[in-house]
Amino acid sequence: MLENWLELQKFTKQVNTELERSLSQMVPAVTVNEFYVLHFLEQNAGHDLRVSDLSQKLDLSLSATSRMLVRFEQTCNVITRNQGQEDKRSVRINLTAEGENVLLEAKQRIDAVLSKYEEKLVNFGGIKND
Repeated sequence: MLENWLELQKFTKQVNTELERSLSQMVPAVTVNEFYVLHFLEQNAGHDLRVSDLSQKLDLSLSATSRMLVRFEQTCNVITRNQGQEDKRSVRINLTAEGENVLLEAKQRIDAVLSKYEEKLVNFGGIKND
């Protein structure tokens, strides 16, 4: 059992390294965590997502999430942040059209990397290609 777990850890690191490398070649370059931000925002399309909700989904601190969002908003133009309608203290985050384009390219890159590991992914976790 321990050997399987160690093998899984090694495999996960290998895949994450390759994902990071592929995503870093994009313009703008994004990290895997930044991809998750775009993905979660797309999942919530039509519904506002608060920074605190996003922070929970990413398993990051509020401050780390906020720093990532500032970079996204100021240098990449892939998100907008607005004051909440009901609660003026909350901040709502949405994808821009540019963000949707970046997400599409990131998904294509991720699919290309993961397709190389499809058989091993299925063996490790019963993951099926939809």
